[in-house]
Amino acid sequence: MLKLISANLRERPTRTIVSVLAVALGVALVLISVGLANGQLTEHAKRLQRVGADLLLQPPNSSHILAISSAALDERLLRLAKEVEGVAGVSPVLVMSDRFKQIFGMQREFVEFSPSMEFVQGRMFRDPYEAVVDTIYAEHNNVSMGDMHELMAHEFRIVGIYRAGTAVRVMIPLETAQELNGSPGKCSVFFIRGQQGLPLETVEERLMERFEGFTITRSAELQEIWVENTPAVRPFMMAITSIAVVVSFLVILLSMYSTITERTREIGILRSLGASKGYIVQLILKESLLICIIGVGLGFILNVVGLYLVGQAFPTLPVETPLAWRLGAPVMAVLGGTIGSIYPAIKAARLDPVRALGYE
Repeated sequence: MLKLISANLRERPTRTIVSVLAVALGVALVLISVGLANGQLTEHAKRLQRVGADLLLQPPNSSHILAISSAALDERLLRLAKEVEGVAGVSPVLVMSDRFKQIFGMQREFVEFSPSMEFVQGRMFRDPYEAVVDTIYAEHNNVSMGDMHELMAHEFRIVGIYRAGTAVRVMIPLETAQELNGSPGKCSVFFIRGQQGLPLETVEERLMERFEGFTITRSAELQEIWVENTPAVRPFMMAITSIAVVVSFLVILLSMYSTITERTREIGILRSLGASKGYIVQLILKESLLICIIGVGLGFILNVVGLYLVGQAFPTLPVETPLAWRLGAPVMAVLGGTIGSIYPAIKAARLDPVRALGYE
């Protein structure tokens, strides 16, 4: 049967290629889209986790997503946080956005707070209009040490480039950020590190007693919290997946239906030679399955090529495709293609051999 299926696919190369490409594009579309959406959430969460903070303290009813957090945390609370027993360090942050990029206003002591903050060139800022950027931002924006660079409609001198992977890609002095944001003495969040050897639950409970009603989040849980609290992500992933499955279904249905019409006489010959209805159904379904498998393989190749091109065009754009989606996307493509071939397979099996042999 495999030889017959291979011969059928080679006999109609254009239709075979179109069907394979449709399945491949569906798989690549799902993997790239999910990778981009998931990467935006998880990569940012991972960078915050690398800061070295155990807990994040925010004003009451704050969003867990720092990009939409406001500057509503009084900087004077910093002293109260440091006085909590079990707290080893606190670093205040003002989160700002400038043309779709996130900027953190930090104290210069952040470099001592975060063990992952490693400068490859230069130093931490000292003057109000000095800034530090990470290696990816510097490369993508062609920024070098000593350059003047526009941030928040103001010129900043780049005095340090740190290794990518910590917090955000751009940091400026906290006081300057507060001035530009029009929120003097205000912050968005406190990064808090607990004393070594002390259970995190203990530090968390003491902070909750001191800051009743405030939002306290464990940095280790950020990734999971962000995914769960971003309502647009799941519907987006479902929409993309549904489109891919429907495209695979319709293309395979059309392809196999056309194939049955063209091969009516051939199917009649098979039936006259003793091929059962079950054999014909198996023949069509296996042919569809082979198209889907080749399409899935090509889809993974297109995914790799697509991600490479995205990385070249947008190097600051994180991409991370969960294992569940890498396994689920091909399953859904094969399932959609197989379901799409069921009707053509049943139609072929029901052909009358005598009438099929007379079909022109």
